[in-house]
Amino acid sequence: MTAGRMREVLSRHRPGPRLGPALPALLTLLAPLAAASPAAAQIEAPEQGLAVGDWTLRPMLELRLRAEYRHHPVDTGGDELVSAALLEDGPGTSTPARSGRLPAVGDQWLVAERARLGLAAQWRAITAVLVLQDARVLGLMPSAPPEAQPTRLSTLAPIEAYVDTRSSGESVLWSRVGRQRLVWGDGRLIGENEWAPAGGALDAARFGLKRGPVDVELLASLLAPPGSLPPGTTGAAKQEDADATRRPDGTAPAGGPTTGAQLYGLDAVVRFLPLLGAELTALARFARPPLPAELVPSDTYVVDGRIFGDYRGLRYAAEGAYEAGRVAAIGRNRDLSAFALALRAELETALPGHLTFGLFGAYASGDDSRGDATQILTRFDPILPEAHERSGMMGLYCWSNLIEAGGSVTARPTDRLDLGLRGAYVGLAQPTDRWSTATLVPVGAAPEGESRALGQEIDLLVGVEPWDPLRLETGYGLFVLGEAGRAVLGDAGRGEHDILHYAYAQARLRVP
Repeated sequence: MTAGRMREVLSRHRPGPRLGPALPALLTLLAPLAAASPAAAQIEAPEQGLAVGDWTLRPMLELRLRAEYRHHPVDTGGDELVSAALLEDGPGTSTPARSGRLPAVGDQWLVAERARLGLAAQWRAITAVLVLQDARVLGLMPSAPPEAQPTRLSTLAPIEAYVDTRSSGESVLWSRVGRQRLVWGDGRLIGENEWAPAGGALDAARFGLKRGPVDVELLASLLAPPGSLPPGTTGAAKQEDADATRRPDGTAPAGGPTTGAQLYGLDAVVRFLPLLGAELTALARFARPPLPAELVPSDTYVVDGRIFGDYRGLRYAAEGAYEAGRVAAIGRNRDLSAFALALRAELETALPGHLTFGLFGAYASGDDSRGDATQILTRFDPILPEAHERSGMMGLYCWSNLIEAGGSVTARPTDRLDLGLRGAYVGLAQPTDRWSTATLVPVGAAPEGESRALGQEIDLLVGVEPWDPLRLETGYGLFVLGEAGRAVLGDAGRGEHDILHYAYAQARLRVP
């Protein structure tokens, strides 16, 4: 595994506590307890727990171990980019500026562990939750720099730490403040990214009202803390004059105080009928340097509408989003105007094995300016998306500069076994614009590209639950590269290939 891939895996997620060699021993000790426990439940389930006076305590434990293998990974080796921001373009190119190039990688494998230990304590209308997490990619890399080593980046940290308050009655007012996991809608704009080694969480305050079929929620989240950018740090000395013009408000010269990055949101859901519901989401993200590599100075506004339903085996959702704002570029600010669409439908039949058929499709606008700061930027940014659930098993693409169409077949022959087959065509909405992975990492772009075809993906999944707390699963993904996919990988120095392979095996134990 290379240093570039290690940085991509670890840098996008908060590190956690170290468990290391103790993991197999813990699994052995907990197996009898897991076998005797009831079905897996969420930590917030009010009907379960241990009563201590006026308090109700609900502990939880989750252990996960996963091994992955990739043949010709698309985000490792080749060009090293100075930024991972989806809205960042280098001069004359649709990708961020290059800082160097590494040899192409043929085979990559990793083993990741995650352990969570949590407690929810409820007293009347108040619930406090603390879940500590150890999440890491195992092993050391002799060729990697010290800052890329997993032991250096991983620390004991909470994945959840919040206080929740709720009123009772016909109308429920509630609030939740602290570090928390969050999914809105289908997770295309706000998801918890549970598949990642460390998962995803927001440091946020949420306030909501539920009355009958109506749910309304407000969100305020801190993505990067306020501060200042001292001259001479992180490249500031080399771009001291340019940095001032990269800020959308045109204020605060390099070295001056900044406001960091925040995300604000509104989500309203109305369920008219089991087969008809509607959701409206509005997001506003403000980012000023210094920022993590995933963000560029910008003001981004998104309005998203979704209709959905679930009744007698039919499940569907149709979604459309429009994005506007401005993005900082050297010498000026670029206006942002982009859109995205998505559709999915599933029908669970009465055939043996609960055979279920699904169709899905998505489109997200790309940009044809090739980094020209005088033109409007039309590349859609999905903000904080779910990186696995809606982007295929291999995680090769996201809801940005995308054309996707496919179908799936799943079956559950027994209560303990489920099978899945998924196939999709994947293309670029704009052939000359960038290809980005499910975690929004840039793969590259073909400046002279004319083909839209990234390729076709086929995924196979087998899941087994020997008993309620334990789930074992394995999957295999095959991606046959199209003309556009081969051109992008070749231009990025990641080799000339026809087929990409991916395989994983995972075990997860949850108590209760």
